[in-house]
Amino acid sequence: MQTFNYKALTKAGKDKIGVIQAETAKQARQLLRAQGLMVTNIESEKDRKAKTSKDVTFKKKAISSLELSLITRQFAILLNSGMSVEQTLSALSDQLESHEQKAIMSGVRSEVLGGRSLAASLRMYPKVFPPVYCSLINAGEQSGSLGNVMTKLADYSDKTRELTSKIMMALLYPIIVCIVATLVIVALLVFVVPQVVKVFEASKQTLPLITRGMIASSNGLRHYGIYMLIVIVLMVVGFTRSLKKPENRIKFHRKLLNLPIAGKLLVNIDIARFTNTLSMLLASGVPMLNALEASRDTLSNFMLKNAVDRAVIMVREGVGLAVALNAQSAFPPVVIHLIASGEKSGNLDHLLEQAGSHQELELTHRSQLLTGILEPALIVFMGAVVMLIVIGIMLPILNMNKMVN
Repeated sequence: MQTFNYKALTKAGKDKIGVIQAETAKQARQLLRAQGLMVTNIESEKDRKAKTSKDVTFKKKAISSLELSLITRQFAILLNSGMSVEQTLSALSDQLESHEQKAIMSGVRSEVLGGRSLAASLRMYPKVFPPVYCSLINAGEQSGSLGNVMTKLADYSDKTRELTSKIMMALLYPIIVCIVATLVIVALLVFVVPQVVKVFEASKQTLPLITRGMIASSNGLRHYGIYMLIVIVLMVVGFTRSLKKPENRIKFHRKLLNLPIAGKLLVNIDIARFTNTLSMLLASGVPMLNALEASRDTLSNFMLKNAVDRAVIMVREGVGLAVALNAQSAFPPVVIHLIASGEKSGNLDHLLEQAGSHQELELTHRSQLLTGILEPALIVFMGAVVMLIVIGIMLPILNMNKMVN
């Protein structure tokens, strides 16, 4: 018996994607016709597997974090209602609108029908389902509480999205102000200043220093702006490529963590993700080493990733988690103390969650402080530059008026 993936049209003319088991492709077509479906494409599981690594796996992420969170929540509800994994996957596939998402969900169901576990099937699509996601589902399958784990996973996805959204909203206003300020200044120098300069040239008066500097800046932008832009792009590309070298990335990430206010903010973001993820994995029954390795993937800072890698080696050798992390001098003392208390009391997952909540609270305070400083600073800077341009324009005009009088 083989598993076939098919695309077909219903009697109503609607597309339908699914899987069916049969001895041959011909038999599969006959079974589908008996169901009132007109087959437009059918391929065996072996052929689909051969194409998987070339198609979906290496494409851009087909399911966003919000969509994945909603799918996970629906998965949990259907499982807890008594449906099997196969039935749940089929129901989810039917309600998805995107063709690529339908293909992914049908592919997962096909893997499950072929005898793989749900976690192993999801791992076939690493760009859609992250390692943490698959580790939790594997733990749920092993413990027989997949429905409860999926509910926890949906809550975790919502919490992670909320944390990311909080960071983006905190930085959105300063970014918009910075972009607008840059565009206004460039527009003044490129379009407004050249028109006024013609008047100054006709008067043949000696221009003030600030006006000459403004005219030089305007000429520089108009004549060499495209070259400046090319140089900036090349510098960004070169810098990005240099970060591919581990030693350069470590140096850069170390400097990021040493930034005033922003450095602490980056630490709060990463530690909050790490502790919340580790707490959920341990609470779901994932072994410590596997949980640490999966939680490591949530860290964005290379220095912190290396610290966790070294801690994993120490834990594997029998050292306690608090001692292993403390030896790296990368985690905040309060987090180390909470982990140590959790290990002593046997309540590590709960105290890790408390550590994550504490880091999120600090993140909120620091992001408010950072935006509270950036917003007025950017407005003052924009106002100061515009004021200099206005002064540079007005001074010669005032001088001309004095000459006329």
